[in-house]
Amino acid sequence: MDEKSKHISKLIKMNISEIDPNAQVILYGSRARGDARSDSDWDILVLTDYPVDIRQEKVFRDHLYELELQTGEPLSIFVYSKQEWNTRQRITPYYFNVMRQGIQL
Repeated sequence: MDEKSKHISKLIKMNISEIDPNAQVILYGSRARGDARSDSDWDILVLTDYPVDIRQEKVFRDHLYELELQTGEPLSIFVYSKQEWNTRQRITPYYFNVMRQGIQL
């Protein structure tokens, strides 16, 4: 990961920690694999200790939107509770991709 990517990764983690200091933040996709292009988005998974509803997910998305505006980098975020991630999502191809290529921030 180059210095710019490291810096943006830290900003993502900091922004999410402002909302939930205990959240687990995972970068996956082309940025995690190291084959991102200049126009690639940042695929982010946030796992919380509590159930997540649409309002809570919106809080994370809105907060990270400010970071998108500041950096000019597109962020794609999904938010799940750790319980949902490790039960219902566990059987999906998405789960396996994130677990295989994800980098914890």
